Amino acid sequence: MIDIIIKKILFIGCNHDQLPYLTELKLRGYFIVGIDKNPDAPGSSLCDVFYEVGYDEIEAMIRIGQQYKFGPEDKVFTAAAQFAHKGAASFAGYFGCFYPKVADVDSCLDKVAYYRVFPEIGVPIPLTKLVQSKDSLKSALKKFNPDAFCYLKSDYSKNPNYVYRFKVSAYEEQEIFWGRDRYLREYYILQEEVLGPSLRINLYGDRFNIYDFDTGLKADAFNPVVKSLGVLKALRKVRSYYGMDRWLLKFDIIMNKKGFVVLDIGMDPPFRMNKSSQKNGINFARHYLDHYLDNIISYPLSLD
Repeated sequence: MIDIIIKKILFIGCNHDQLPYLTELKLRGYFIVGIDKNPDAPGSSLCDVFYEVGYDEIEAMIRIGQQYKFGPEDKVFTAAAQFAHKGAASFAGYFGCFYPKVADVDSCLDKVAYYRVFPEIGVPIPLTKLVQSKDSLKSALKKFNPDAFCYLKSDYSKNPNYVYRFKVSAYEEQEIFWGRDRYLREYYILQEEVLGPSLRINLYGDRFNIYDFDTGLKADAFNPVVKSLGVLKALRKVRSYYGMDRWLLKFDIIMNKKGFVVLDIGMDPPFRMNKSSQKNGINFARHYLDHYLDNIISYPLSLD
Protein backbone atom coordinates (compact mmCIF):
# COMPACT_ATOMS: atom_id res chain seq x y z
CA MET A 1 0.00 0.00 0.00
CA ILE A 2 2.70 2.47 0.99
CA ASP A 3 4.49 2.04 -2.35
CA ILE A 4 1.59 3.63 -4.23
CA ILE A 5 1.21 6.62 -1.91
CA ILE A 6 2.45 9.62 -3.85
CA LYS A 7 2.19 12.46 -1.33
CA LYS A 8 3.53 11.62 2.11
CA ILE A 9 4.26 14.08 4.88
CA LEU A 10 5.66 13.74 8.38
CA PHE A 11 3.66 16.15 10.52
CA ILE A 12 5.36 17.00 13.82
CA GLY A 13 3.15 18.26 16.64
CA CYS A 14 -0.62 17.71 16.55
CA ASN A 15 -1.96 20.14 19.14
CA HIS A 16 -4.90 22.56 18.81
CA ASP A 17 -2.86 25.23 17.03
CA GLN A 18 -1.85 22.75 14.35
CA LEU A 19 -5.41 21.70 13.42
CA PRO A 20 -5.83 24.21 10.55
CA TYR A 21 -2.67 22.90 8.87
CA LEU A 22 -3.75 19.28 9.24
CA THR A 23 -7.19 20.09 7.85
CA GLU A 24 -5.65 21.78 4.83
CA LEU A 25 -3.27 18.88 4.21
CA LYS A 26 -6.19 16.45 4.24
CA LEU A 27 -7.87 18.56 1.54
CA ARG A 28 -4.66 18.37 -0.51
CA GLY A 29 -4.65 14.58 -0.42
CA TYR A 30 -1.51 14.01 1.64
CA PHE A 31 -0.93 10.78 3.50
CA ILE A 32 -0.22 12.27 6.92
CA VAL A 33 2.11 10.53 9.33
CA GLY A 34 1.57 12.46 12.55
CA ILE A 35 3.63 12.41 15.72
CA ASP A 36 3.17 14.03 19.11
CA LYS A 37 4.32 13.10 22.61
CA ASN A 38 0.71 13.51 23.75
CA PRO A 39 -1.18 10.29 22.95
CA ASP A 40 -4.44 12.25 23.06
CA ALA A 41 -3.28 15.08 20.80
CA PRO A 42 -6.39 16.64 19.22
CA GLY A 43 -4.92 16.45 15.73
CA SER A 44 -4.30 12.71 15.86
CA SER A 45 -7.72 11.97 14.33
CA LEU A 46 -6.79 14.00 11.24
CA CYS A 47 -3.69 11.90 10.59
CA ASP A 48 -3.73 8.75 8.47
CA VAL A 49 -1.41 7.19 11.02
CA PHE A 50 -0.36 8.62 14.37
CA TYR A 51 2.48 7.81 16.75
CA GLU A 52 3.09 8.86 20.34
CA VAL A 53 6.56 10.21 19.64
CA GLY A 54 8.09 13.54 20.63
CA TYR A 55 9.98 15.81 18.25
CA ASP A 56 13.23 15.07 20.10
CA GLU A 57 12.94 11.28 19.64
CA ILE A 58 14.98 11.20 16.45
CA GLU A 59 15.62 7.47 16.27
CA ALA A 60 11.92 6.69 16.66
CA MET A 61 11.08 9.24 13.97
CA ILE A 62 13.55 7.65 11.57
CA ARG A 63 12.12 4.16 12.20
CA ILE A 64 8.68 5.53 11.32
CA GLY A 65 10.06 7.12 8.17
CA GLN A 66 11.63 3.82 7.14
CA GLN A 67 8.37 2.00 7.76
CA TYR A 68 6.54 4.32 5.38
CA LYS A 69 9.42 4.50 2.90
CA PHE A 70 10.05 8.23 3.05
CA GLY A 71 12.38 9.66 0.45
CA PRO A 72 13.55 12.93 -1.15
CA GLU A 73 10.18 13.60 -2.79
CA ASP A 74 8.30 13.48 0.51
CA LYS A 75 7.65 16.35 2.90
CA VAL A 76 8.36 17.23 6.52
CA PHE A 77 6.38 19.94 8.28
CA THR A 78 5.86 21.40 11.72
CA ALA A 79 3.89 24.35 13.00
CA ALA A 80 4.75 23.53 16.61
CA ALA A 81 7.28 25.23 18.89
CA GLN A 82 10.42 26.12 16.99
CA PHE A 83 12.44 23.49 18.86
CA ALA A 84 10.50 20.94 16.77
CA HIS A 85 12.44 22.15 13.72
CA LYS A 86 15.54 20.36 14.99
CA GLY A 87 13.73 17.04 14.89
CA ALA A 88 12.28 17.88 11.49
CA ALA A 89 15.71 18.80 10.12
CA SER A 90 17.24 15.59 11.48
CA PHE A 91 14.49 13.49 9.86
CA ALA A 92 14.74 15.39 6.57
CA GLY A 93 18.52 15.07 6.49
CA TYR A 94 18.31 11.30 6.93
CA PHE A 95 15.78 10.80 4.12
CA GLY A 96 17.02 13.55 1.80
CA CYS A 97 13.87 15.67 2.06
CA PHE A 98 14.11 19.41 1.48
CA TYR A 99 14.75 21.23 4.74
CA PRO A 100 17.37 23.51 6.32
CA LYS A 101 20.36 21.78 7.89
CA VAL A 102 20.33 20.71 11.52
CA ALA A 103 23.33 22.96 12.27
CA ASP A 104 21.49 26.01 10.90
CA VAL A 105 18.35 25.25 12.87
CA ASP A 106 20.51 24.79 15.96
CA SER A 107 22.11 28.17 15.43
CA CYS A 108 18.72 29.89 15.16
CA LEU A 109 17.69 28.33 18.48
CA ASP A 110 20.84 29.32 20.35
CA LYS A 111 21.18 33.02 21.13
CA VAL A 112 24.91 32.66 21.71
CA ALA A 113 25.32 31.23 18.21
CA TYR A 114 23.30 33.78 16.31
CA TYR A 115 24.67 36.76 18.23
CA ARG A 116 28.07 35.61 16.97
CA VAL A 117 26.82 35.20 13.41
CA PHE A 118 24.97 38.53 13.10
CA PRO A 119 28.02 40.82 13.46
CA GLU A 120 30.07 38.54 11.18
CA ILE A 121 27.63 39.18 8.32
CA GLY A 122 27.16 42.88 9.08
CA VAL A 123 23.91 42.73 11.06
CA PRO A 124 23.91 45.14 14.05
CA ILE A 125 23.18 43.96 17.60
CA PRO A 126 23.30 45.76 20.97
CA LEU A 127 26.42 45.81 23.15
CA THR A 128 26.59 42.12 24.11
CA LYS A 129 28.58 40.07 26.63
CA LEU A 130 28.37 36.41 27.65
CA VAL A 131 28.21 35.45 31.33
CA GLN A 132 28.15 32.12 33.15
CA SER A 133 28.13 33.10 36.81
CA LYS A 134 27.60 35.92 39.30
CA ASP A 135 31.29 36.78 39.12
CA SER A 136 31.37 36.94 35.33
CA LEU A 137 28.22 39.10 35.37
CA LYS A 138 29.89 41.53 37.77
CA SER A 139 32.94 41.69 35.53
CA ALA A 140 30.95 42.12 32.31
CA LEU A 141 28.87 44.97 33.75
CA LYS A 142 32.02 47.09 34.06
CA LYS A 143 31.72 47.63 30.29
CA PHE A 144 28.25 49.18 30.69
CA ASN A 145 27.07 52.64 31.72
CA PRO A 146 26.11 52.30 35.43
CA ASP A 147 23.04 54.48 34.87
CA ALA A 148 21.80 52.41 31.96
CA PHE A 149 19.44 49.44 31.98
CA CYS A 150 20.31 46.10 30.52
CA TYR A 151 18.75 42.75 29.75
CA LEU A 152 20.02 39.36 30.81
CA LYS A 153 18.56 36.43 28.89
CA SER A 154 19.56 32.79 28.79
CA ASP A 155 20.94 31.12 25.68
CA TYR A 156 17.75 29.14 25.01
CA SER A 157 15.32 31.44 26.79
CA LYS A 158 11.73 31.63 25.68
CA ASN A 159 10.10 34.70 27.20
CA PRO A 160 9.43 34.95 30.13
CA ASN A 161 11.82 32.16 31.14
CA TYR A 162 15.11 33.63 32.36
CA VAL A 163 14.75 37.10 30.88
CA TYR A 164 15.69 39.86 33.33
CA ARG A 165 15.80 43.64 33.08
CA PHE A 166 17.65 45.74 35.66
CA LYS A 167 19.66 48.91 36.15
CA VAL A 168 23.36 48.24 35.82
CA SER A 169 24.23 49.87 39.15
CA ALA A 170 21.52 47.87 40.93
CA TYR A 171 22.21 44.41 39.48
CA GLU A 172 22.82 42.88 42.91
CA GLU A 173 19.16 43.45 43.79
CA GLN A 174 18.04 41.20 40.92
CA GLU A 175 17.33 37.56 41.74
CA ILE A 176 18.80 35.44 38.95
CA PHE A 177 18.58 31.69 38.31
CA TRP A 178 22.09 30.25 38.00
CA GLY A 179 21.24 26.57 37.63
CA ARG A 180 21.10 24.79 34.30
CA ASP A 181 18.08 23.40 32.42
CA ARG A 182 16.51 23.41 28.93
CA TYR A 183 16.31 27.22 28.88
CA LEU A 184 19.76 27.89 30.33
CA ARG A 185 22.28 25.42 29.01
CA GLU A 186 25.56 27.32 29.29
CA TYR A 187 25.47 31.12 28.98
CA TYR A 188 23.43 34.17 29.79
CA ILE A 189 23.54 36.94 27.21
CA LEU A 190 23.96 40.40 28.74
CA GLN A 191 22.81 43.24 26.48
CA GLU A 192 22.54 46.97 26.78
CA GLU A 193 18.94 48.20 26.57
CA VAL A 194 18.36 50.04 23.31
CA LEU A 195 15.59 52.62 23.39
CA GLY A 196 13.17 52.94 20.51
CA PRO A 197 10.13 51.27 18.95
CA SER A 198 10.14 47.50 19.34
CA LEU A 199 9.06 45.89 16.07
CA ARG A 200 8.32 42.39 14.80
CA ILE A 201 9.15 41.98 11.10
CA ASN A 202 7.88 38.94 9.22
CA LEU A 203 9.95 38.27 6.11
CA TYR A 204 8.54 36.08 3.33
CA GLY A 205 9.99 35.96 -0.17
CA ASP A 206 10.49 39.54 -1.37
CA ARG A 207 7.69 40.71 0.89
CA PHE A 208 7.33 41.63 4.56
CA ASN A 209 5.06 43.12 7.18
CA ILE A 210 5.69 44.95 10.42
CA TYR A 211 3.89 44.73 13.75
CA ASP A 212 4.33 46.74 16.91
CA PHE A 213 5.80 44.17 19.27
CA ASP A 214 3.95 45.42 22.34
CA THR A 215 0.47 46.10 20.93
CA GLY A 216 0.46 43.39 18.26
CA LEU A 217 -0.96 45.88 15.75
CA LYS A 218 0.25 46.43 12.20
CA ALA A 219 2.83 49.21 12.02
CA ASP A 220 2.85 50.14 8.34
CA ALA A 221 4.12 53.63 9.14
CA PHE A 222 7.58 52.11 9.64
CA ASN A 223 7.72 50.56 6.15
CA PRO A 224 9.58 53.48 4.47
CA VAL A 225 12.21 53.87 7.19
CA VAL A 226 12.78 50.09 7.39
CA LYS A 227 13.59 50.14 3.69
CA SER A 228 15.76 53.27 3.83
CA LEU A 229 17.84 52.08 6.81
CA GLY A 230 18.70 48.79 5.10
CA VAL A 231 16.86 46.67 7.66
CA LEU A 232 15.39 44.34 5.05
CA LYS A 233 18.75 43.87 3.38
CA ALA A 234 20.26 42.88 6.73
CA LEU A 235 17.46 40.44 7.54
CA ARG A 236 17.71 38.83 4.12
CA LYS A 237 21.41 38.28 4.77
CA VAL A 238 20.50 36.33 7.88
CA ARG A 239 17.87 34.32 6.05
CA SER A 240 20.28 33.39 3.25
CA TYR A 241 23.08 32.57 5.69
CA TYR A 242 20.87 29.95 7.31
CA GLY A 243 19.57 28.54 4.01
CA MET A 244 16.01 29.55 4.86
CA ASP A 245 15.11 31.64 1.81
CA ARG A 246 12.02 29.48 1.30
CA TRP A 247 10.75 30.10 4.82
CA LEU A 248 8.87 32.83 6.61
CA LEU A 249 11.17 34.12 9.34
CA LYS A 250 10.35 36.45 12.21
CA PHE A 251 12.75 39.09 13.47
CA ASP A 252 12.55 41.37 16.49
CA ILE A 253 14.29 44.70 16.04
CA ILE A 254 14.54 48.08 17.74
CA MET A 255 14.84 51.25 15.72
CA ASN A 256 15.88 54.77 16.70
CA LYS A 257 17.69 57.80 15.28
CA LYS A 258 21.03 56.00 15.47
CA GLY A 259 19.81 53.11 13.32
CA PHE A 260 18.58 49.67 14.33
CA VAL A 261 19.59 46.50 16.14
CA VAL A 262 18.35 42.95 15.64
CA LEU A 263 17.40 41.11 18.83
CA ASP A 264 15.87 37.81 17.84
CA ILE A 265 15.00 35.39 15.06
CA GLY A 266 12.04 33.00 15.05
CA MET A 267 11.13 30.02 12.89
CA ASP A 268 7.67 29.12 14.20
CA PRO A 269 4.46 30.48 12.57
CA PRO A 270 3.99 34.23 13.09
CA PHE A 271 1.35 34.68 15.80
CA ARG A 272 0.47 38.29 14.99
CA MET A 273 0.20 37.68 11.24
CA ASN A 274 -1.91 34.58 11.84
CA LYS A 275 -4.20 36.48 14.20
CA SER A 276 -4.59 39.29 11.66
CA SER A 277 -5.45 36.69 9.01
CA GLN A 278 -8.16 35.15 11.18
CA LYS A 279 -9.62 38.57 11.90
CA ASN A 280 -9.88 39.25 8.16
CA GLY A 281 -11.20 35.86 7.10
CA ILE A 282 -7.94 34.70 5.53
CA ASN A 283 -7.00 31.02 5.66
CA PHE A 284 -3.46 31.52 6.89
CA ALA A 285 -2.69 27.80 7.03
CA ARG A 286 -3.41 27.43 3.31
CA HIS A 287 -0.95 30.15 2.33
CA TYR A 288 1.66 29.03 4.86
CA LEU A 289 1.58 25.52 3.40
CA ASP A 290 1.80 26.91 -0.14
CA HIS A 291 4.97 28.64 0.97
CA TYR A 292 6.62 25.80 2.88
CA LEU A 293 5.67 22.86 0.71
CA ASP A 294 5.66 24.38 -2.78
CA ASN A 295 7.64 27.63 -2.45
CA ILE A 296 4.63 29.64 -3.61
CA ILE A 297 4.13 33.04 -1.94
CA SER A 298 0.35 33.30 -2.04
CA TYR A 299 -0.34 35.41 1.05
CA PRO A 300 -2.86 38.13 0.17
CA LEU A 301 -1.27 41.54 -0.39
CA SER A 302 -3.50 42.89 2.39
CA LEU A 303 -1.20 41.14 4.88
CA ASP A 304 1.86 43.14 3.73
